[in-house]
Amino acid sequence: MAGVFINYRTGDGAVAAVLLDEKLKEVFGPENVFRDRRTTAPGAHFPPELWRHLESSGVLLVLIGPNWLSLSDTDGRRRIDVPGDYVHDEIHHALTWRRTVIPVLIDSARLPAKEELPAGIAELAERQFMQLRVPYAHLDLPVITEALRAHVPVRRTEPQRTTQQAPPAYGAPQPGSHSTYDGCAVANGSGNATVNQNRDARGGGRQ
Repeated sequence: MAGVFINYRTGDGAVAAVLLDEKLKEVFGPENVFRDRRTTAPGAHFPPELWRHLESSGVLLVLIGPNWLSLSDTDGRRRIDVPGDYVHDEIHHALTWRRTVIPVLIDSARLPAKEELPAGIAELAERQFMQLRVPYAHLDLPVITEALRAHVPVRRTEPQRTTQQAPPAYGAPQPGSHSTYDGCAVANGSGNATVNQNRDARGGGRQ
C-alpha cells in the first residue's frame, strides 16, 4: 500500500493543497498523490473514486488552516459536524483503517483539542503535526517531503544521458543534507512560492 492522499477544506486550504500536490508529484509521481480536483476526471462518479484512492493510500495529510474548525454551512452548523462531510469522513476512514495520518498546520493554524473535534476523529488531536507556511513554502515543503519518504516510494527518474564533457575533478555533486522536523517544518533556503490557480478551474464534490 502506497500513496499520499491530500485532505483539505475548500476555503481554508485549497492554495496550500495545490502547493503540496505540485511538490509531491515531483518527488513521488502524480500516480502516487491524490488531490481530488486534479486526480478525478470529469464525469467520474466522485464518491467511489474518492474512497478507492483513499483505501489505496498509506498516508493521509490533513491540511488544517486557521478557519478549518469554525467554517459553517448555510444553517450555521460547523462543516466538520455535518453528516456526509468529506473532510470528516476521509479522516475518520483513515484513522479506522490505521493509516498514517499527519495533520499539516497551515500558516497560523493550531491543532484542535480532542474536545473540539467530533468523536469519530478526536484521535486526530493526538497525532504529531507538521507545518506549511504558504509564504515560506520553499522551506517547509522539502521537510514534509522528506518525512514522507519513509512511507511512499520515490519516483524513479530516467538516468542522465552521458556527454562528451570530462567529469568534474572531484566527481558528481553530492546531494544536500536532509533537514529534520520537530512539530514544524524548518529548513534553509530563500525565494517565494507561487501558485497557478487556473489548474483548479474544474469543479468537485468537496466543500
